[in-house]
Amino acid sequence: MDRTIVFWGKEDDEHLTYSEMDDAIESMLDGMDDIKDLPKTIDVCGYAYMKPNPGSTSEHVLEHLLEHLDEEYSDPDGSYAAPTDSMKEAAKAFVTAVLDEYTVWACDLVKRETVNVQAWIKANRPDWLDECHEGIETKVKPWPKGKHRRQEDN
Repeated sequence: MDRTIVFWGKEDDEHLTYSEMDDAIESMLDGMDDIKDLPKTIDVCGYAYMKPNPGSTSEHVLEHLLEHLDEEYSDPDGSYAAPTDSMKEAAKAFVTAVLDEYTVWACDLVKRETVNVQAWIKANRPDWLDECHEGIETKVKPWPKGKHRRQEDN
């Protein structure tokens, strides 16, 4: 079953907030002080909402209902009520109706991608490469002839 990815993040994220993979990657890399310290690759994970199983959920609901009814209303010396086919159908219809209106919050990890950090930065945030070179002179300028370097210029 193919499930739609609704959030992206790290595997151990407690709160999933990024609906786009690139936003999650940028968040993982943002704040690293030195571009030379960046990892070669990072894993980014895609999450989809969990899908409750109406069949097993309806069995669970019916089991608890019958247990409650047996504890409250059955003969204490008698046998427990067994679910009938019509009870099972009714329980499944009930659970299906509830799930149709229930908003699932919990997510499952459904995809993991390993991203080449350098390639991602070049494609998505080349300005980070420019920023890491700001203020760094690539060529040393010689002092003009006849000028002496003052102590304050060290």
